[in-house]
Amino acid sequence: MKILKILCAFAIFFAVNAAALSENEIAPVMSGKVEEAVSILKNESIAKDEKPAKIFALFDEYFDYVTIAKISLGKHLKTLNDSQKSQFFSAFEKRLKSSFIDKLALYTNQDMKVLGTNKPKSNRLNLETQIIGEDKNYSVVFKFFPDKSDNWRVYDVDILGVSIVQTYRSQFGDGALSFNEILDRLNNANLPEDK
Repeated sequence: MKILKILCAFAIFFAVNAAALSENEIAPVMSGKVEEAVSILKNESIAKDEKPAKIFALFDEYFDYVTIAKISLGKHLKTLNDSQKSQFFSAFEKRLKSSFIDKLALYTNQDMKVLGTNKPKSNRLNLETQIIGEDKNYSVVFKFFPDKSDNWRVYDVDILGVSIVQTYRSQFGDGALSFNEILDRLNNANLPEDK
């Protein structure tokens, strides 16, 4: 279970707000950012409580956080007004950051490397990465899509074949929970990734 938490922590490095990459920039830029993140984690001169902000600063710009939140909420999104959507997006981002910070304490000098990319569809690109463990390696796949300006952003992450978006979506009940229950789950309840 500890390795799963570490894998989630590496994935959450990337998961915050939106910015852009061209398709050809994805592998080289993300490789460099991954190296910087691992260097920060291994640097004993940086206080542990300062590391999350430094890592978020590396990756904030490459994820489409709003799209991740929308897909995670599923069909329930259509029932929310603008104020509720804003509350949900804010709580979702806070939850991802909080989950990352909690898991960072489990980090014990693992490395992460970018293996390459593949395109399952013309408008989708997967960045294949690995966490290098003591006994085995673990797959983490960052899924990118292009916006209308052909800027590529992350919309989901698969850890050991399990989608973060689908994990959250199953917890939100895909429309079965009330808005207040969803906010309560984000703000208070222990979701599977917290265990």
